[in-house]
Amino acid sequence: MSVLAASRHLDRTLATLAAEYGSVEVVGEAHEVAPDEYDRLLERADAFDGCGGAGAWLRDEADRVLLVESDAGWREPGTTRLPDDDPIDAARRAVREQTGLVADLTDVRHVHVRFHRDWTDRDPVPQPFVVFEGTASGTPADGARWHDSRPEELLYERLAELPLAEREKQ
Repeated sequence: MSVLAASRHLDRTLATLAAEYGSVEVVGEAHEVAPDEYDRLLERADAFDGCGGAGAWLRDEADRVLLVESDAGWREPGTTRLPDDDPIDAARRAVREQTGLVADLTDVRHVHVRFHRDWTDRDPVPQPFVVFEGTASGTPADGARWHDSRPEELLYERLAELPLAEREKQ
């Protein structure tokens, strides 16, 4: 797959989400990778007709937020997209596999697009990660937990914008 084809996949993804959910916030980020990883990203994009993934910011009936523990900090349940996956399918699968819960996804929170580039100055490869909002209930599997206060160690800065974090500032 070429960078142009990956860019077209991004455009299709954003257009499809906008048609279904209305206005969609897009958050872009440049990400430096080694040339061999850049090549792997293009190969993966070719095999999967695009690349990227999806996840979900979920709340329960007690207004807590569901997060999954990783070596680098807490994050939303999320995964890479498989061939023929819609972003919502990938997000539901991530929630089910990583937490054991079933998510009711109601809206798109934002689309986080990483633009992977290497030192060879090739055009960046866009990789969209769609973040849905929704609800779930129940007791999550090991490695996942409902939070009523923001954990100190978050995997990435954007998670500080979880609705929970907004409540803490009030």
